[in-house]
Amino acid sequence: MVKAMRRLSIVAAFAIAALNGWTLPPITPEEAVQLVSYKMDSLQNSKVERVADKTPVTYHVTCKAKGEQFEAVVDGQVARVLSITSGNGQAIYTWPGILAVGHRGTVTFAPENTIPAFNKAIELGADLLEMDVRETKDGHLVIMHDGTVKRTTGEKGAISQMTLGEIRKLDAGALFGPEFKGTRVPTFEEAMEAIKGRALPDIDFKMGTPRKVVEAVREAGLLGKVTLYCGNLETMKQTVAIDPGFLTRPTVPTEEKALKAFLKEINPSIVNMGWDDTSLSVVRTAHLAGKLAFVNAMGKEDNETLYVKAIEGGADYIQTDRLDLLLPALRKHGVHK
Repeated sequence: MVKAMRRLSIVAAFAIAALNGWTLPPITPEEAVQLVSYKMDSLQNSKVERVADKTPVTYHVTCKAKGEQFEAVVDGQVARVLSITSGNGQAIYTWPGILAVGHRGTVTFAPENTIPAFNKAIELGADLLEMDVRETKDGHLVIMHDGTVKRTTGEKGAISQMTLGEIRKLDAGALFGPEFKGTRVPTFEEAMEAIKGRALPDIDFKMGTPRKVVEAVREAGLLGKVTLYCGNLETMKQTVAIDPGFLTRPTVPTEEKALKAFLKEINPSIVNMGWDDTSLSVVRTAHLAGKLAFVNAMGKEDNETLYVKAIEGGADYIQTDRLDLLLPALRKHGVHK
């Protein structure tokens, strides 16, 4: 019965995908070479063969780079390089799989945006931990989603009008459950130190001084490794102008012409989208421009049916409130490291 329900779930996902125009012709051989060129400099003498009877459509690309022979395997449906191997068989690149992102660490099993939430998310298998960064009145960066402390602590006050000392006195865990009583609002630096070597921060920079975020990430040795989201595009631009060492993930327009223009102008590392905006067309356009796709699954759609949609549609990251559901789904489909 359970297996039958799972099959129905997957069938439903494919039905939804078809209704939303989720099927497209495979990319061209020329586009397959283009994808490999993003991973390898100075490609020459490229030859492409479609692998017979392979589903999804798969291309085998042979090429030279700097005088050495290489072979690459490309998924022609979602436009993704799966592997690159040198002529002597050495692995040069292997697709790392879909990365699981814990929204505010977890909002389901621990008080959000706290060290216990980050620890629990890592225990469940998260690769990245989304955390909301705000600046206090006296210039410290702390982790909290809302502009005020009311919802998570039950007290009054705006983060921007409170000192770190005042925020330190608040209990960020008691409202979630008695076992978390005494949990404190962490600073950005404390959060990065707590997860160091176990997961990477996915920064949602809500409000504050861009230079302070850059300096904190630099001090943690994470420039070039962390993702950065800003609801305000100008804030993102100001931050990367100080140091480009962030994997930026702005929300993008989904109309193809506007999307291509946006990618050319802003040149982000990642495109950010919600379920309603997710389509194979958007993901493929992003991939063919050398970008990754970050899909948000929070809300009523946060379930296996639509995880399958994201998997089949080419997501590179999936952000969720239900890591306990997402990780088993990714592993079942063989797309988590």
